[in-house]
Amino acid sequence: MKKRILFCITVYNGRAFVPLTLESAARLESPSVDLDVLILDDCSPDPGWSEELRSLCEGYGFRYYRSPRNLGIPRNVNLGLRAALRGDYDFVVISNSDVLYPSNLLDEFLTVGETKDVGSVTAWSNNVSMYSIPNAFPDSFLADQGVVDWVSATVGGNFSGTLMDVPAGISFCILIPTAALRQVGLMDPVFGRGYCEETDWSLRSKILGYRITVAPGVFVYHAGGGSNRDAGLIVGDATTVPANEAIIDLRYPQFRDQVAAFASSGILGKAHIDATRRIITDGGRQFGYSVEVGWLPRKSMGSSVVRCVVAPDQSRSVHAEFLGFSYEVKIGADDDVVQVLRAMFEREPDEVNLYDRGAVTARFQAESGLAADRFFYPTRV
Repeated sequence: MKKRILFCITVYNGRAFVPLTLESAARLESPSVDLDVLILDDCSPDPGWSEELRSLCEGYGFRYYRSPRNLGIPRNVNLGLRAALRGDYDFVVISNSDVLYPSNLLDEFLTVGETKDVGSVTAWSNNVSMYSIPNAFPDSFLADQGVVDWVSATVGGNFSGTLMDVPAGISFCILIPTAALRQVGLMDPVFGRGYCEETDWSLRSKILGYRITVAPGVFVYHAGGGSNRDAGLIVGDATTVPANEAIIDLRYPQFRDQVAAFASSGILGKAHIDATRRIITDGGRQFGYSVEVGWLPRKSMGSSVVRCVVAPDQSRSVHAEFLGFSYEVKIGADDDVVQVLRAMFEREPDEVNLYDRGAVTARFQAESGLAADRFFYPTRV
C-alpha cells in the first residue's frame, strides 16, 4: 500500500527562485508514494507575485493557500502540519522554497522515515549548517537540476537507506512521520517569525524517545536565506536570530554541548569524506579527469571532468576537485601517482598539463612518451 505524503513548501516572495523549486517538485515521484504538494504563501507582499504563484500551482496541480496576513515561519509551517494531521497522511515534508529536489528524494526519505522510532529525517545539502557536504562554489555548480540528480544518486550509491542520528533537524527539507507529530505537537509560535523552531521541536521529540536523523543518501540543493532576508528576519552576515537562540539555551542548557560533542565525534567528518570521495571517484569514471602538475595551480574555471592537481616533486597527495567538491587522494611512499589515478578512475586521463619540472613531471612525460609543450614558460626558468 502506498504511503501518503503531504509535501509543504513555504513561500515568502522569492519570485527569482520559487518557480525553479516548483518545477523541481513537480518531477517528484515514487511507486511507493501517493504525493500531494501544498504551497503555503505567507502573505507575500511582492506586487502580483501571489497571483503568479497561484497560477503556477494550478498549472502543476499543486494546492495553494495564501495567509490573509503574514504569520511568520512557525505558524505558516503549522498550517501544513495541521493539514497533514487532518488529512490523515502518513508523513509530512516541510521545505523551503529556494531548493532543488533530486529524483531519489521520496524513496530515500521514506526508507529512513519508516525506521523504528525515527521522528524526523533531514536531507544532506550544500547549505544546511553542519549537515552540508563542503563545496567551494555551490551556486556556480549545483544550482542545476541535472547536477542535483547526479550528486544525490552518487551519494545514494554510498549511503542509500542509511541514517545518522543528529542533535537536531533542519526544516529546509525535512520529513516527519505524522505518528510522531501527533505526540510531539506543532512548532512553538513563541519563536515568532522564525529560526530555531525546528530545533525546539527536535529536542521535544527526543524527550519522547524519537530519533532525529539525517539521510546521507539524498542531497538537496539549497540557495539559502532569500525569503528570510526579504522579510528582514536576518540581516547582514547573520545566519540566525539571537533572541530565538536564547530561548533554546534557556530550555535546553545542554544542547550546545551535545552539538559540540557530535561535531567532534568524527561521525560527520567521516561521512563528508566518504561522500566527496564517492563524488570525485564516480565523476572521474563517468566523465573523465585531467591532471595538472605545477607548483602554483591555475585558477579553477570550472570543468566538465575531475581536475587533479599535483606538485611536481614526489608528492604524497593529489588534490582532486569536481563540481566544487574536493578530495585529497593519498599517495603512499612506494606508490606511483600515475598508477594510483589510473586505478582510482579506471581510465587514462583526458588531459595532462605539465607546468613545472620535477619527479612527477618526468613520470608523466615518460608515461606518455612525449615531451611536454610549454605554453606559459620558456624552456628553462
